[in-house]
Amino acid sequence: MSARAPDSPHPPSHERFPLAARALRTTTNPAKTASHTGPPSRLATGQQTRTRNNWPLYLFVFLLPLQNVQTGYIPNFGGGLNFLNIMTALSLVGAMAIHGRLAVNEPVNRWVLAYAAYAVISLLVGYQFVDDGSAHLAVLKDHLFGLMVVYLVQMSVNDWTGVRRVLIATILPLPYIARVTWAQHISVASWHYSDDLRISGTFSMLGANEFAAFCVTVAVVLFALLIAARLSRRWKIGLCIGLACMVMGVLYAYSRTAYISLILGLVTVILVWRGRWKLLLPLVLAAAILPGVLPYSVVERFDSTDVEADHRDESTELRFVYWQVAWDNFIKHPIVGTGFHSFHHREINPYGKDTHNLYLRTLTEGGLIGGAVLLGLLLAVLRTALRELNHSHSGTLRYALALGLVGAWTALVCSNLFGDRFTYYPMAAYFWAYVALVVKARHLPAEDHA
Repeated sequence: MSARAPDSPHPPSHERFPLAARALRTTTNPAKTASHTGPPSRLATGQQTRTRNNWPLYLFVFLLPLQNVQTGYIPNFGGGLNFLNIMTALSLVGAMAIHGRLAVNEPVNRWVLAYAAYAVISLLVGYQFVDDGSAHLAVLKDHLFGLMVVYLVQMSVNDWTGVRRVLIATILPLPYIARVTWAQHISVASWHYSDDLRISGTFSMLGANEFAAFCVTVAVVLFALLIAARLSRRWKIGLCIGLACMVMGVLYAYSRTAYISLILGLVTVILVWRGRWKLLLPLVLAAAILPGVLPYSVVERFDSTDVEADHRDESTELRFVYWQVAWDNFIKHPIVGTGFHSFHHREINPYGKDTHNLYLRTLTEGGLIGGAVLLGLLLAVLRTALRELNHSHSGTLRYALALGLVGAWTALVCSNLFGDRFTYYPMAAYFWAYVALVVKARHLPAEDHA
């Protein structure tokens, strides 16, 4: 048996198993393999891939909660050429330009599509029950475009750098929102609570409840990122600033539902977080100190909540009246309801007001089918978030995003019991952006460090 030369390019197995060695050389040579399938990839040639950016989407996300800027500084050219339509179209073009793709085999994507399809059917149903439904199409379009953020963000994120850039786009407007909120609060500030204190921040065409609901969603997600993700000091500083801005927005909107939703969302995050015992002492201290440092008007507003029949305020009492009207209408039209955006019409509701309960409104307008679709969508979001929690490691951005989504989902479900925190795009778009990041996370490679 001849001895192998020390500098021989092949191991002894080459001499003993020549066919196997030839196969290994054929399948493990990146350059040779690439010559059969097309140009060699950057990874194969040793070059690092660059993140492809959908800049129109980042701008769209930044401007979404700044309704005062949209209406005050961005022109409406008419013919459908408004802020929402133009930015949605540009974001879609940007996503297609970077060859963005949706996450495959994700239940959330299918339920969003089912929800949108049934909403269109419900729109047509509504025309049969009301005399003037001319504004319904525009309302539905704005609602669905806000919902479509879940698709636009997925298509625009291809790596963890993209995830972080979307998060940055959601954080950057928060100091400006806080500045507007503080200026409005100072102009009406008072020691005791009155309805005159309620402000809507940058939500110039919506109310204090909708603005507060937006602040709750963002605050819960930022809190989860702050405590559960291993991030750099700069990131933590940015998260702390954003969290403080959103908590201030919740306080000075004087929304009782938002107070309760924020507490439930934060408690959910803490209870689900694997490192929850680390916060035991700080939470005890916060619970003892917080009532003494809150503005007295905020304490008065929180204490004014009472659902007992003999002690309800007028706003709470009217909600029970609207709910009864909605339930009676659902009993009359149980399958498909009376159609999208129909309940506030006096042909159906003599008070001409909204239900102040998303679930009852869905039943009265969409019937059992609409209720089932909404339930399926909400449960799909929750299952996706819980799945990511179970399959990701503590300290990762993937884990922290899923944790924040669980808390934001809890807050959203709670707040919709006493109003509509689901329809208006400035309020709900960030929730769907966070959903998109969690959905796409499981399809991304292992994380790099922030």
